[in-house]
Amino acid sequence: MNQLPPDPGPRPNPFEPPPVGSYGMPVPNHPAAPPASSEAIGAIACGVMAWTCFPLGFVAIWLGVRARRAARENPQRVGGAQLALVGMILGGIFSLVWIVIWAFYVVIFVFALNSSGGSWLVK
Repeated sequence: MNQLPPDPGPRPNPFEPPPVGSYGMPVPNHPAAPPASSEAIGAIACGVMAWTCFPLGFVAIWLGVRARRAARENPQRVGGAQLALVGMILGGIFSLVWIVIWAFYVVIFVFALNSSGGSWLVK
């Protein structure tokens, strides 16, 4: 009447973690992307800073072209083609802005000298 149920065997330790891989989704094994080249990082840095200094826009474009060429020729070892493209775009935009600003200054300067009776300008 008072019989105990049969012993199910050793019980798992409640404080022991489950074995590795026994729960959760399996981790996909994707190859790591190659690191961004220093030229790509330099291109985006110069592109961002081009709004403060006129020639940095052209430096950003030059570095971006070099970085994109390196990433295209050796995609397994060199990355950062998107960073280089963004740096080139920013450098181009800010270079154009600086060119417009300098052209505006030249026009204002010439207009001011011409209207003040500057004798060195041919009328």
